[in-house]
Amino acid sequence: MKRVNTSHFAILGLLRIKPMSAYELVKFSKESIGLFWNESYGHIHKSIKQLELEGLVSVVEEAETGRRKIVYGITQEGCDQLDSWLTQPPMEPVMRNELLMKLFVSDERNVPQLVTFLKEELEASERLTAMLAGIKASVPGADRKQAQLWLLTLDYGERYLQMTIEWCHHALSILNDPHRRPIDE
Repeated sequence: MKRVNTSHFAILGLLRIKPMSAYELVKFSKESIGLFWNESYGHIHKSIKQLELEGLVSVVEEAETGRRKIVYGITQEGCDQLDSWLTQPPMEPVMRNELLMKLFVSDERNVPQLVTFLKEELEASERLTAMLAGIKASVPGADRKQAQLWLLTLDYGERYLQMTIEWCHHALSILNDPHRRPIDE
């Protein structure tokens, strides 16, 4: 079955929250959903142009403030397509984790580099955990349903990162003790 371009629906969903320029979409997504969805500025810009051609977004504001700023908003047709997509079951996620691939295909010679990579992953996960805590604290109106939905996605991110942190500690303890097997606790 052909995969749906979820990037287009992610953009439509973000624009339904508020109209934004391509730059603002990248910034907003990094600060809110970056843990599970991120795209480059170039990809977002290209996607917005396609969505505009399809009549799903339109320019709602254009300004010259040193450089040209074009703000896009979702059209009614875009809202209708987004709502239709929201009723469809999610496609099975495609997981790609380069660290796990390197771990799987490595041998003993690579262990020192793998330890470095695991420590870097651990530090990055700890930084992201702190960042999510800051975002969580800034979500307005925790009693509103929209805020609850946002907090649930943040909760998933926090739990995922906690699992990653625990796994990194576990993997490092195994790689640092050559006699310990992964199934030992």
